[in-house]
Amino acid sequence: MSRIIIINGSPRKNGVDAAIAVMISEEFPKKGHSVEVVSICGMRIGGCLGCMACRKTGECVQDDDMKRIISKIRDSDMVVLMSPIYFGAETGQTKVVLDRFTSAFKAERPFGSVKASSVLLTCADKNGAAAYDATLRRILFEMKCLKIPEPDGGRIMGGLSPETVRDSPEVRDYINGLSKQLDR
Repeated sequence: MSRIIIINGSPRKNGVDAAIAVMISEEFPKKGHSVEVVSICGMRIGGCLGCMACRKTGECVQDDDMKRIISKIRDSDMVVLMSPIYFGAETGQTKVVLDRFTSAFKAERPFGSVKASSVLLTCADKNGAAAYDATLRRILFEMKCLKIPEPDGGRIMGGLSPETVRDSPEVRDYINGLSKQLDR
């Protein structure tokens, strides 16, 4: 049984990202996997202080919810990072989480047992893949620097609403791709 953690960076509790996370949470247990969704909005996560203390200790000096997130990722086999695109980039909350991953940077295997990963960006624009490819590539690069196993190439989905997610072939294809990653 694999453990999957979904980091949902959307501030909308019932938005597109949440709807996709629910679909994954329903699908993967049928295949014997456990899924935990962590919605970072509303959590207490401070921005990186730039103090570099983590370079010495391997741990951030801030005592907030980020420590719990990193612990959950280390105990997982797959991490899925989701964020809507707001003003041309991931949400501010998602960016703070990515910045705070720096505290794990020095470790040989910063995220322990993670063997698969994915990045999913959603946006209102149906042509979002062309518009926001640079954002996706930057996040994939950051994950590679953190030695998170090569993401599946990531995905940008546009033009969805919470009501259309379940009927979307693109969402189904994405979920099937996640499953194939775990089977490797």
